[in-house]
Amino acid sequence: MSQTDFLRFLSEVGDDPQRLARYDRYSLAQLIFHSGNEGYSFNVPDIESVVGQLEANVIIKKDNEAFDGSSSLWRSMWGRRHLDYVVRHLISRHTAEELAQLATPGAGEAK
Repeated sequence: MSQTDFLRFLSEVGDDPQRLARYDRYSLAQLIFHSGNEGYSFNVPDIESVVGQLEANVIIKKDNEAFDGSSSLWRSMWGRRHLDYVVRHLISRHTAEELAQLATPGAGEAK
């Protein structure tokens, strides 16, 4: 299982609006199953780790806010499906280099 594969999935799905719309309707189990049929290999802990790292980076490093309930990022997820939020409000705020660093050991630690 791979955080790198999940990041690759997010980037590639984000570049294809039709795929994003299709995957955004899936439950978590369906997303993992169908993405596996397309050659991706990730699981729930990989997803949780990547999304947590992305959120922490946006809140702490990019927005310079406290990682608490007052973060402006949380308001951007209201009324959105989760995959859409991850692609449009987390992935889009990171460079390719930053995304590559996320999948390396110890990368999710806030500095």
